Amino acid sequence: MQPRVKAVVYLVLAATFWSTSGVLIKSIDWTPVGIASIRGLLAAVTIGILVPGGFRPRLLTKGHIVAAVCLAILSMLFVTAMTMAPAANVTVLQYTAPLWVAVLAPLLLRERTSGRDWFFMSLIFAGVVLFFFDGISMEGFWGNILAVISGIFFGAQAVFLRGVSDKSPVQAIILGNFLAFVIGIPFFVGSFPDALSCVYLVILGVVQMGVAYFLYSLAVPNVTSMELVLIPMLEPIICPIWVVLAIGEIPGPLALTGAAVVILSVIVWSVMKARAAADIINS
Repeated sequence: MQPRVKAVVYLVLAATFWSTSGVLIKSIDWTPVGIASIRGLLAAVTIGILVPGGFRPRLLTKGHIVAAVCLAILSMLFVTAMTMAPAANVTVLQYTAPLWVAVLAPLLLRERTSGRDWFFMSLIFAGVVLFFFDGISMEGFWGNILAVISGIFFGAQAVFLRGVSDKSPVQAIILGNFLAFVIGIPFFVGSFPDALSCVYLVILGVVQMGVAYFLYSLAVPNVTSMELVLIPMLEPIICPIWVVLAIGEIPGPLALTGAAVVILSVIVWSVMKARAAADIINS
């Protein structure tokens, strides 16, 4: 199999593994902080084993540490939101991250945000608003709020990882997952999941996070930037399908409309940015 074909397969598998977060988290009978904590530990160990050289603290910079903190907070917020709102809402709202990247990148990386960027940011924001007019409960409302905040940290993580892209960014991913574990330790007292939930936890940490991130890292050198952007967008499309099949949770019509607006806007925006970058390189 050609390296590029392998890379595409890796990306599809990574997106598929990521998409199982909703059904796995909703199947675990435990506190969301505890779930995020154990998922972080298992992911950190898995990635550390699979990545050549493992975790190397001497490579860490201030940028790695900030990215790791963002990942740890993102993980806590995402898992908590997933227990409070429909999986479709949480996954799609997290993928508003490009909006926050467009806001943060000019401030932190001195990257210019164009008028076209602001246009698509407006469309994404409009899609997000639809989630909050879907007749959901207050619990779902606050779950949506946490999902939006997790998208902010997702974007911040991407910005800081980009800043250390030439300095083994996977080290920040390992550290961030371990930090998520440390944050959750105080919440272990007096409770622990049952046997079946433990099985789901292992799958969540090892496969959904650990193996998925490892496959993504293998794909990066052999695909175009457009493919790196578009193929992972399978996650917010597949995630609600797993939840509908396993749990029967179906988003409302406004949420589905908002999801379509957000996903299509992110895809079109990402394609246009990738093509613009390619034109600059080839000119």
